[in-house]
Amino acid sequence: MTYGEDEARELMELLEEVPDPRCARGVRYPFSHLLLMCIYAVLAGHSAAMEIAYYAELNFDYFQKLLKMEKVPSHDTFSRVLRYADFEALSSSLGEWLKGSFPEVYEKYQDRKALHIDGKAVRGASEKSKGENPIYHLNAMYEGGAVGVEIKRVGEKENEISCLPDYLKQFDLRGTIVTMDAMGCNQTVIKAIRKGGGNYVLPVKENQKNLWGTIHGEIEKLEKGKTWDRPDRTELLQKKHGRIEKVVFRMLSDTSFIYEKLGLKSFYGTIARIGVMDKTTETKKDGEEVKTKSRSIFITDLEDITAEMMQKIRAAHWNIEMQHWVLDIQLKEDQQTARKDDAVTNGSILRRFCMALKKQDPELSAKPMKRFLMANEHDPNRIEKLLFKNVAQEEARF
Repeated sequence: MTYGEDEARELMELLEEVPDPRCARGVRYPFSHLLLMCIYAVLAGHSAAMEIAYYAELNFDYFQKLLKMEKVPSHDTFSRVLRYADFEALSSSLGEWLKGSFPEVYEKYQDRKALHIDGKAVRGASEKSKGENPIYHLNAMYEGGAVGVEIKRVGEKENEISCLPDYLKQFDLRGTIVTMDAMGCNQTVIKAIRKGGGNYVLPVKENQKNLWGTIHGEIEKLEKGKTWDRPDRTELLQKKHGRIEKVVFRMLSDTSFIYEKLGLKSFYGTIARIGVMDKTTETKKDGEEVKTKSRSIFITDLEDITAEMMQKIRAAHWNIEMQHWVLDIQLKEDQQTARKDDAVTNGSILRRFCMALKKQDPELSAKPMKRFLMANEHDPNRIEKLLFKNVAQEEARF
């Protein structure tokens, strides 16, 4: 089967490109078939090796017909698949299939996409009694989509900041606004974003002492004068769960004070605008009103950004935290205990693939994840329709 440049490649062909790490002697099942059964199981809510084997056993008649298999693979077989599969190749294959099979729908800001990046721990995959730290992955999602299958595992002797430049290379950053938490507010990461052709919107925290202090000094000076309410600003008032939250977002367009006090060293010379978010929250505690205030600072190299636009971008960044909640609570990622070799990372890729495919489900995309998993668990033919555009053609290839 051959494909034109604009034609989507079929899933099985892409899975066949994932290297088989096994010794050829004694191999009973094609590696791509084992990966496919793992995908089916994860789409039905089962991502541990024992669960995958049991799922394959319960649906043996279906897989026997689809894959011409004679025996159900053992849980040890699926365990080895998860441990030894090349997670970069698996991520690449599944990512290519998703991009080729479904239209890319992004929320845009002045023709720019927004890419939100965050780190996530898999806490169950570590032995606390032995002093092991949780395994961390870097994840990303384009605004308007689900968490992508492109992830990077943070090594034991690495940190998120040192891994970010390589991770960013996986994405075409041209025409893209990159957001992340304070880990991105440093010269190494900002240089990588701009080198890739992207722009950034990043928070400034107190550990950035020089920058933090300089910006706050300027704000204090503006507050004492009559110009504080003159900058570009937007307000948002929300009432929910007995709480009133007011957000005032101001944009400072004159950043010359940074250069005057800090010079053009580091990334200071790229800062074009500064966003200041003041949040006031009113709640009731023991019958009395309690008011709390907080202030957040954001920097960007975008010169045409407005206060409203930056406020929306930063609010949207927290969607990735919501997707992490789905991974932990509904797909039970934080409970996964398989820690040997690359089992954690391959499992994470498959769960993210599940999330991405749910978003494309014509029937259940707007329904809870649990309903999507239950519908798939009770009908493998439903999964078949999601994965294969032309089932008869795919069966002929097996």
